[in-house]
Amino acid sequence: MRAVKTIRFQFVASDALTGLLEDFRSMCNDAIRIALKAKPRNKFTLQTVAYPRLKEYGLFAHYIQSACEVAFSVYRNRNRKKDPYIKRPFLKLEAGCYRVDHLLLRLPVRARDYIFLVLQPSAYHLAIIDDPNLKRGSVTLTARTVSIAFSKEVEELEPCGQIGVDINERNVTWSDSQGSVKQKDTSTVAEVKERYREIRASVAKKTRGDRRIAKELLAKYGKREKDRTVQAIHRVSKELVEGAKGSQFGIVMENLKGIRKLYRRGNGQGSSYRARMNSWAFREFQRQVLYKAAWSGVPVKIVNSKGTSSYCLCGSRVVPLADRKLYCPRCDITWDRDVLASKNIMAAAQGPAARPPTYEAVMERSSDAGVNLLSRKAESGAAG
Repeated sequence: MRAVKTIRFQFVASDALTGLLEDFRSMCNDAIRIALKAKPRNKFTLQTVAYPRLKEYGLFAHYIQSACEVAFSVYRNRNRKKDPYIKRPFLKLEAGCYRVDHLLLRLPVRARDYIFLVLQPSAYHLAIIDDPNLKRGSVTLTARTVSIAFSKEVEELEPCGQIGVDINERNVTWSDSQGSVKQKDTSTVAEVKERYREIRASVAKKTRGDRRIAKELLAKYGKREKDRTVQAIHRVSKELVEGAKGSQFGIVMENLKGIRKLYRRGNGQGSSYRARMNSWAFREFQRQVLYKAAWSGVPVKIVNSKGTSSYCLCGSRVVPLADRKLYCPRCDITWDRDVLASKNIMAAAQGPAARPPTYEAVMERSSDAGVNLLSRKAESGAAG
């Protein structure tokens, strides 16, 4: 299979590049306006309709194709209640429309007119950009960063076991088929979220009379929060994927789609609690695990997590105790809530047959079987 990874580089923008980014943003917005009127069925139809207008910018045809591709994606996925236009300058080009010579990026603008950028690398960047086995894909530029997509063919390993992962607000717990359990503390992520939530509230209060300054400060602190959150999660996701690859295990994660609906206004929860739970970075952890696992050839499964913290491995319902503990009266075992959930998530990857039926289901079937037996005896007695 083909795995894709995007590497982000820093650079110092020039005035020429700033103008090019703004021109491309304007091209995309012009194409969006045309799409809203013409209602094209695909990006190729949009290119045909928008070409005469976008040609007036005097850029290479590659920019027109990329602008129409971006515009059609925005048009197709637009929210009718919001403004669909692009507000920040950027640039996107497909592979073959640019050239990278080690750390020198060349962007063609017009005939015999180029923009050169010197990328600022780390040791990790150098190992990626000089690897001859990697194929370069599209490039995306903003005012401060260059993101280049790299791809390679990866042979997916045949797992000899599974690792079940339970994601919580303040920890990530995983259990494997050999019985090992790891619990990584991620409370720093929650603390960073809480700290910057207070900072944003203070900034909004003090800059109430100046929207421009408020916007700049909120963007500044929002970027800091994101960078620190991503870096903290990166350490945990890297350890998980490397451990799975070294043990030849697959990764099983829970499907958390729609979980934000539990923390909406009107659900009887306080505003601070809703704000805390809606800033839970579970999706960022899953995103990192997915792309890192694909790059390493580790298979990942997403399973339904319903009941993983409510039933013991034997199938009986557990009793909640204090300090996130659960007690199984049938097995007489006290479980850590997160450890039990990770083991049930791991078992769910093997299908319903791998998990024992719940105690309630067994009793219900036994009761139904007893009723059916009595009814058959009564019928046979009446017939006799």
